[in-house]
Amino acid sequence: MGFSDNDSKVLVSATFEGAVKLFNESNISPQKWMDRVASKGGTTQAALDSMEDNNVKELIKDAAYAAFNRAVELGKDPE
Repeated sequence: MGFSDNDSKVLVSATFEGAVKLFNESNISPQKWMDRVASKGGTTQAALDSMEDNNVKELIKDAAYAAFNRAVELGKDPE
């Protein structure tokens, strides 16, 4: 998108930091937050649609289970 590596890092970091702060300071579910910020036909909705179309939720779930399963495996006593 034309951003330098440093600018990209700053933008991503600030975005996640703000999102986590808002989430931690409220009792609103992630879905409600998405509903509030994702205007129909807007940029956030386009990103969410892209992630849904590309099965990102399942990929994240698969990655979490892979890490969990590996942790269980590493935690077993060697025989």
